[in-house]
Amino acid sequence: MGDDIIDQLVNDVIPVPKYIHFYWIVRNQQELDWFYDLLATAIEGPAKDRIEVNLFTTGEVELSAVKALKCVHHQYFGRPNWGRIFKGCKAQHAGEHLGVFLCGSPVIGEELARQSAKHSDPPEHTCQTRFSFFKEHF
Repeated sequence: MGDDIIDQLVNDVIPVPKYIHFYWIVRNQQELDWFYDLLATAIEGPAKDRIEVNLFTTGEVELSAVKALKCVHHQYFGRPNWGRIFKGCKAQHAGEHLGVFLCGSPVIGEELARQSAKHSDPPEHTCQTRFSFFKEHF
C-alpha cells in the first residue's frame, strides 16, 4: 500500500481534530512545572497550527513575578468564564461538532456539561453546532 492510502485509512479510523482549544487552570505558575515542557514540545511539533493554549491562574498572583510562557497563547488571572468561552468557540466553529474533554474537578465537569448542552443547537437547526462533553475518570 502507498503512504497516501495508509494516511487516508488512519484518518478514516482516527480522525485528527481540526483545532484544539486547550484550557489549563492552575493556582500558581509553580503548578505548571511538571507539565510545561511536555506541553511546549507538543505546541512546537506537527500540531503547532492546530493548538491554542489558554492558561488561567486562579490563586493570588504577584504580577511582577509572572513569567511569559512562550507556548501559552493567552494568559488570564482568575477563573474562566465558561459561558463566554463556549459562545466564542461556537461563533468560531459554527456548524461543527466540538468535543469538550475534561481531566479535572467534577465541579468544573458539571459546569462544562451544562455549557455544552446550553450552547448546542437543536437537531432541527440547519447549521447545527454541537458540543459533546467527555470526562476522564481516575
